Amino acid sequence: MPKVEFSQSPAGPARTVTAGRRVRLLDLCDEARAPVQFGCRAARCTTCRIEILAGAALLDPPAPDEAELLRSIDAPDAVRLACQAVVNDGPGTLRLRWIGPRNA
Repeated sequence: MPKVEFSQSPAGPARTVTAGRRVRLLDLCDEARAPVQFGCRAARCTTCRIEILAGAALLDPPAPDEAELLRSIDAPDAVRLACQAVVNDGPGTLRLRWIGPRNA
């Protein structure tokens, strides 16, 4: 079961949680009251952009909708959308920070 560490952000204090199952990061953020804000929840607005600081292998690769939006904003490889990213159930630590929408 991976540990997910959310860095402090303007959206709130740092949080660390254990993902007890394979879960969409959005759902884990909601459960943990993580410092990550959301808008559309459907890979449209980029409000939930996060930077993966460590443990990227604990996430599934981006699905087509997420990959297309990330390409359209020229996001670096370390950037994902929390509303679309899926946390695997393997061991390790996923460290991330919320960076918000592209124009924020």
